[in-house]
Amino acid sequence: MGVFVLCAWLLTAGLGGYLGTVWVRHGGLRQRTPGVTRLPLWLVLGHVALAVTGLAAWTTYVVGGVRSSAWAACAVVLIVAAFGFMMLLRWLPSSGRHSHGDATAERHFPLTAVVAHGTTAGATVLLVLLVVLRKV
Repeated sequence: MGVFVLCAWLLTAGLGGYLGTVWVRHGGLRQRTPGVTRLPLWLVLGHVALAVTGLAAWTTYVVGGVRSSAWAACAVVLIVAAFGFMMLLRWLPSSGRHSHGDATAERHFPLTAVVAHGTTAGATVLLVLLVVLRKV
């Protein structure tokens, strides 16, 4: 089951990487002035850094069987999910039909990619919790 969770986490990371690429390509790193972007740099980079840290901890659990790494990954993935949810709530007012012009990089996120990333992330969090709590 741990390998299945790892695959789900990698899929989520791939979708997140795509969203990150869209954000950077449309000037996300240059939009640091408050009011210019709804996604502050600390939030985006914190989300990415913690997600990679959690993925590394989960990989350590799967490859080495280190149970404490699974618990660490569980704690980190909950924080990553909170950061992701904060970004979603900040993104919603600026997305799609509510946007006016191309002022922010996050307005270029395809809705399907955001939904797919959020769905796989939610599934990953749930699976991590189930494995750590040994419910699966």
